[in-house]
Amino acid sequence: MGSKASKVLSSFDKDKGGFEVPEPGDSDKVDMKSLEYDIYMEEEGLNTLPKTLYEKASNIASKLIPLEPDKKTRDKMEEAIKFAHLNVTPRGVLSFTILVGFLMAFGTAFLLISGAISLSMSLVFFCLTGGLSYYFYTYPYRLKKIYELRVGSEIVMMILHMVIYMRNYPNLEGAVRFATSNLHGPLALDLKKLTWDVHMGVYSSMEQGLLVLSQSWKGTFRAFSDSINAIIYSLYTSGKRRTELLDESVDIILDSLSERSNTYVTKLKSPISLVNALGILLPIMVLTMMPIVTLFLDDIPPAIIFGGYNIFLPMLLLFVIKNILDQRVVTLPEPDLSLNPRMPPKDKFMAAGIPIYCFIPAALLLLPFLVFAMSNWAFISAASDDDVMKIPANMRQGLDTSQTINKGLYQSYFVVFGLFISLALFFYLSAFQKIKFRKEILEMEDEFREVLFGLGQEVDRGIPIEVGLTKIAPTLRGQYALNLIEKIMDNINYKSMTFESAIFDQKEGAIRYFPSRTIHSVMKAVTDASKKGTKISAEIMISISKYLSNIHRTQEIIMDRFSEILGGMKMQAQILLPLICAVMSVITYMMIQMMNSLSQTMSNLSASGGMGAYQGLLAMFQEVSISPGMFQLAVGIYAIETIIIITWFMNGIVHGVDKVNLHDNAWRNLLVGGILYIVISAIALSIFMPFLSILQFGGMV
Repeated sequence: MGSKASKVLSSFDKDKGGFEVPEPGDSDKVDMKSLEYDIYMEEEGLNTLPKTLYEKASNIASKLIPLEPDKKTRDKMEEAIKFAHLNVTPRGVLSFTILVGFLMAFGTAFLLISGAISLSMSLVFFCLTGGLSYYFYTYPYRLKKIYELRVGSEIVMMILHMVIYMRNYPNLEGAVRFATSNLHGPLALDLKKLTWDVHMGVYSSMEQGLLVLSQSWKGTFRAFSDSINAIIYSLYTSGKRRTELLDESVDIILDSLSERSNTYVTKLKSPISLVNALGILLPIMVLTMMPIVTLFLDDIPPAIIFGGYNIFLPMLLLFVIKNILDQRVVTLPEPDLSLNPRMPPKDKFMAAGIPIYCFIPAALLLLPFLVFAMSNWAFISAASDDDVMKIPANMRQGLDTSQTINKGLYQSYFVVFGLFISLALFFYLSAFQKIKFRKEILEMEDEFREVLFGLGQEVDRGIPIEVGLTKIAPTLRGQYALNLIEKIMDNINYKSMTFESAIFDQKEGAIRYFPSRTIHSVMKAVTDASKKGTKISAEIMISISKYLSNIHRTQEIIMDRFSEILGGMKMQAQILLPLICAVMSVITYMMIQMMNSLSQTMSNLSASGGMGAYQGLLAMFQEVSISPGMFQLAVGIYAIETIIIITWFMNGIVHGVDKVNLHDNAWRNLLVGGILYIVISAIALSIFMPFLSILQFGGMV
């Protein structure tokens, strides 16, 4: 963070389990020289030449093949680049896209002509080329959308903190500093940059700077501009009208979120049907048609199956879902976890106080399954008598061809189950501690609303705030609320602290044990208001309690609207998709085996010479070259990919780019889906295997 207040706020006292807080009034006494210097350094750090591989590659490509897009495309892309804070140009993006597409297509064509890869594999590579080219070309737009979602969700808290501050002090500069010190994401950086621009004379005043900032959001989030206008207008009024305008600025944002979420849910019904068609119906159709296609093709190599199911179909599904999520509306932010001293670093979890990368246990769990797959690959890939004969006799131990192929099928299920549980473990380790801390903060903030409202009612009766704390304590039911009151009262009664010191003392302050930026900022406003008298203090506490209740109510309304959609998609990810994939993989295996048996029977008839007139018809029946184990492996991996993609879709609808919720939902869906996939496959095999044996050995041979 750039400011002194935010630097202090981000430091933790790990030995005592709390975090350090700024001294009361620090947000108003920030050393502007230090603040401006920090902002300048951060601004220069952002503007230094390319910091990502994409930016470096785009700048190099623009010099190698300088291709300029048309004016309309250039203007649109420049807007996305500026909004996403990318250090590239439209020329660089287009040149890099063309260069990557040309090199990959040329390389694929060269490998195909030289015979290094087959035609089917080249088709897979060409699909990858198209997908990567599209990804690189639309990357600025994608980054812009991610930035919009992250910043957009913070806008609500920005407005809230500005309003909280301005109920005490009608000063825009102080309100922006207060909001900046209590925000943690990219919007905080924009506000610091705004402070720097105002100081350097880019804008004549903070009012002008805020209007310019809000205007940039007018096309995507009009309510932000209206809320900023209401806050600015409050500076030119007084008394009751001033507080009404501040209240109205919060209501404008929340009402807009509620309306936009309702519209978005209505628009989602048709796109979700398309996702169901691409994620379930299309693969089923392909599975059903594949044995029939073998009648007309001499060979279907495994590369076609794996390329189609594990690359092409997931990429198509990702493309469709990405376009749907691009229309997602701004929602409320998730709680900020950065103040929690026990918070694990990114992509790590804490074990005995030691941060460990999440992928390490997952990789160790997956390793035995990979070793097993490699050592038994001959069984898994065996598709015919010739393949079986390549397996050493001591490994087959007298098994016939059918038994050997079936053994490879069962082994492939074991490998797929290993992929399911290892990925589930990775997502679980990445989320289980973070999601616990998030629930704790949500409970703290939910109970805090009750404390604030009750305390405001008591103070409104003319009771001192310290006495009001003792009166509301018996009425509270939440553990965190009681702990907060008890800690404040202990500091006042036994350590002779003032109300302000009892909360914000660097060593014993009660706020150290409640790592919530919302609670911290509200308590700062309450202590400032308490210096102005009981009437003002009570009014501010009741108003802030109302703001927090309205935000909570809006969040509940939004979640209720999404619940029906999410419920259906969750059932699809956990139950429907694994079930259909399992059943269809078994049915397709049965069809392939029956086709192979029929092909063998027809070959015997043709060799006997008794059906010479039907040689053309008999030649149509070909053996399928892919083994049941390999085919099941492709379908199992597709099920894993699709479960993760649908989980990402569900999370994106409600939470945007929030990885904590994504990983928490992913491990649950993978675990349930993996178990269901194996169980349903076992049941289906036990039902259909006897019929296959009868057909193969009783009626068709």
